Amino acid sequence: MSNMRKKLFNHKLALVLALLASFIVAFPQIYFRFEHGSDGVYQGIELLPDSPWSARAREAQDGHLNFGNIYQKDGKDQPYLFQPLGSIIVGTLGKIFSLDINNTFLLSRFVFTFAVFLLIYSFVFLFSKNKFAALCSAAILILAEATLSFSGLSRLLHGLSPDNFLRIGRPVNPAMVYFFLFAFLASFWLFYKRRNWRYGVLSVVILGLTFYNYFYTWTSLYAFGGLLAAMLIVRGSWREGARVGGVFAAALLLGVPYFINLYNITIFPTYLEVSARIGVLVSHAPSFMGFTMIAALIVFLLWFPREDKERYFFGLALLLTSFITHNQQILTGKVLQEDHYHWFFNKPMALIVVLVALLHLLASRGWHVYKKPLAFLIISASFGIGMFTQVVSYYDDQRDGGTIAIERQRYGPVMKWLNEHAEKESVIFANNEASHMVVIYTPLNVFYHRAVAFSTLSATNVRVFDMMFTFYRLRGVGEEEVRDVFYSERGFISGAIYGIYYRELLSSYEAIPDEKIEEVIAEYQKALATPTEEWLAQIWRQYEVEYLIWDKKSDPLWSLDKFEFLKKRAEFGDVVVYQFDK
Repeated sequence: MSNMRKKLFNHKLALVLALLASFIVAFPQIYFRFEHGSDGVYQGIELLPDSPWSARAREAQDGHLNFGNIYQKDGKDQPYLFQPLGSIIVGTLGKIFSLDINNTFLLSRFVFTFAVFLLIYSFVFLFSKNKFAALCSAAILILAEATLSFSGLSRLLHGLSPDNFLRIGRPVNPAMVYFFLFAFLASFWLFYKRRNWRYGVLSVVILGLTFYNYFYTWTSLYAFGGLLAAMLIVRGSWREGARVGGVFAAALLLGVPYFINLYNITIFPTYLEVSARIGVLVSHAPSFMGFTMIAALIVFLLWFPREDKERYFFGLALLLTSFITHNQQILTGKVLQEDHYHWFFNKPMALIVVLVALLHLLASRGWHVYKKPLAFLIISASFGIGMFTQVVSYYDDQRDGGTIAIERQRYGPVMKWLNEHAEKESVIFANNEASHMVVIYTPLNVFYHRAVAFSTLSATNVRVFDMMFTFYRLRGVGEEEVRDVFYSERGFISGAIYGIYYRELLSSYEAIPDEKIEEVIAEYQKALATPTEEWLAQIWRQYEVEYLIWDKKSDPLWSLDKFEFLKKRAEFGDVVVYQFDK
């Protein structure tokens, strides 16, 4: 016990900074309750940075752990497209303490920010034996990560928030991504250096779990493991290469259920159309690496310490991994969303390696006196940037903070009414904003959500057309207006029908070809052959809609009160709830 206390005391600054970082990340959610809890504004809709994982954590709390269809009633037993583990962990954390979804997210912000800070610190300290590098790495990745991009740094220099709230504060990810990534790197490094089988077993378990958390983590780690093993073998260390490869081979056994799910995805009837919406492109063309990784590699080759060959090649493998993952399509023919590799693997590894190299450079030149002031400056700046990001986002963010968070409170009474009156698993029809609230704050399903098109194999072409056309029929878009409306809203149509395909292929939703817009127009014109009232009743009956939410302020043209098959059940200011008489 005394040895443990000694270790904790030796790293007390990391513990203190981890606690402070956790408070900064959670503060906007706490302050929003404090500021608006007594003035009648707060109605239970939390200030949550936009994230697809909010609904997934709620889905896990509701007992649907397969994630076949997160948003809708059907398809929940189908193969999952997005791994559920991180969301299950967050949802279960709340269930253990009998917390609602709001307090579940609040607790997770404290717990996982604290844990991730210490895991980053632990890996970098074990890897470099440099507390300053470890503290700086953790502080930057948790609180100032947005400034590692040109756009984020440019915004900050112009007095703007570099991001809309701290990314680590989003429900589930990236906190759970970093949790497993750095837990593995820390344990694997200990196994690699100390050759202790206990750390090897721990590495196998953590790596096996990454299959069920985040696709871009396990693929990055396997590219890293393959590179490291190859380097060892080329250097003549066959036994060491086999030992490293053994960890990655053993973890594959834990991944068998995941690979079965992956196979089931590829043979599913809607696989090709849904994979295109996710942004998977077909190409064997190489991808040019950005400036970040090339600059980091140059710094590494010039100044990274070479005395410890094991550490040197470990760091080199971490950096070269990005060149493999960004060009895997040369072999596979499938272009993935490269940004995910950049955000959650390449950029953190580049930062860590560069910090270790620069601090070593100072030491090698005899400039030890500058190490502590430099570290103090980096850590202080990171915490300052983190606080600035949270404060500015709280008051001025146009996605989730400022007046947006207050405006969303209109849906609070509606969510409460649905929880009290709607049967569990009922289907709700609403606009995108209200639908997003439904899947977070109730155990109900929705007819439409912006993420349906690329998050479930149930999203057939027919279904995504039905979802989109419903809103245009409610707006009264007819034969005469359809062409002008669809061309003027081509970006929305691109995302609703084709997901992020054209954003990935042509760099913009609006870049969707005109002939595709014409195809959508032709399908809509076919639907117009059926009168609107009859068509809507048919669609809502087909998808088992039970209740409808009409936000008169956002959607004044819907005029749901004119349909005889809808019965008004509740009204909260501009928001009305109807029940569909099937």
